[in-house]
Amino acid sequence: MSAAFAYSLFASDSLPFPVSVGDQAAKDGTPFAKIENPVAADAELSVESNDGMIIVNVHAVDAKNEPVPGSTPAVILLQGKSKTNLDKTMDGKQLAAGKYVMSVVSEGKTASILLTIKSFTQAKTIYFFAADPNCLRVR
Repeated sequence: MSAAFAYSLFASDSLPFPVSVGDQAAKDGTPFAKIENPVAADAELSVESNDGMIIVNVHAVDAKNEPVPGSTPAVILLQGKSKTNLDKTMDGKQLAAGKYVMSVVSEGKTASILLTIKSFTQAKTIYFFAADPNCLRVR
């Protein structure tokens, strides 16, 4: 078995190393790998890499998975670590709900991953309980 063939069994162009967001492993795909279910804006990002510097660019995309014109990508740096949260952007701004393509650069390779950030209403379920059912009646 050639080295090139063996490498192709374990890595691809869109996902050359394992990446997970919010406890979901990215699934390989073309042209992008994908995080299947929407994640919270502060979800944990984990990159299986021993590289001392991992650079992540998160760019808003439209329905065709093309960058939104005029938008600026969020940048996340992982220095000496392989885990952080999506809300740890360089500009300190939280990612808004919507679709994104995330480019993770490590070990001289780039993983390209589509993901969706949940809206607040998708992310949280609020329960209200009343001790007295009469207090909920409108008069």
